[in-house]
Amino acid sequence: MGFIAVEYYGVTPIGPEMFPCALLRWAERGRVLPLWLAASAADELDVRDSGITPRRPTAHDLLVTTFEQMGGVAEVRLISQHRGVFIASLVLGNGEEIDARPSDALIIARIIDVPILVDEDVLTDSSIFVSASDLVRYFDIVIEDAVANEAGSASGDVQADADFEELMRSLGVSEDDLRGE
Repeated sequence: MGFIAVEYYGVTPIGPEMFPCALLRWAERGRVLPLWLAASAADELDVRDSGITPRRPTAHDLLVTTFEQMGGVAEVRLISQHRGVFIASLVLGNGEEIDARPSDALIIARIIDVPILVDEDVLTDSSIFVSASDLVRYFDIVIEDAVANEAGSASGDVQADADFEELMRSLGVSEDDLRGE
């Protein structure tokens, strides 16, 4: 079981219901792992991502302080998933792993700026290919130089394009919704 570092691209509302979703990107493969969040966790991540530090410590801040006294958190891992429910762990500086909800693990990772790693099997099974141009088109995420390299065309991978279209349909998003028609 190997772990792969992913890039965190923030929280975005998806679908007609506008459910919050954290987007984690497996850069080497151009794949995105959507991680659905409760509204409270999405709000906490949005606040942290905007650079705002709460005046008083939150529960996550208290956990971080406690972990720092125990040697700190080295990394956050998404270790498994079953039917869309992910399991995370915090890896402490001494190598000990502590079970965590993925939303809490992401918040802690954002507070202390540690790597987010995902089990390769989880990434393979649960992520989808999203071209750089589709990241811009659907999520306003710009990957440096990648959009230009695609030369404005589709990904060139028919199956990957079909997977992305199916994801968007399953989220209740049609091309007409995106065009404002």
